[in-house]
Amino acid sequence: KEVNAKLIGHYHYYGVTDNSNAIRAFGYRIRRKMFEVLNRRSQKKSLTWEGFAKLEKRFPLARARIYINIYG
Repeated sequence: KEVNAKLIGHYHYYGVTDNSNAIRAFGYRIRRKMFEVLNRRSQKKSLTWEGFAKLEKRFPLARARIYINIYG
């Protein structure tokens, strides 16, 4: 819940018309970091990308989108 709230706030602030590539890249980096952090729970790698995809289906992260159109 906390990560989603922060992501939505970031997307609301930076989600203007010509910034879509940057906020999409930010969302991708957050997703990679979440995988890395969840994989630190033990000495061995306990989470695969398939397992992470199942977790994401159950607890989806907010998707990047444009909130403000500066041209219209």
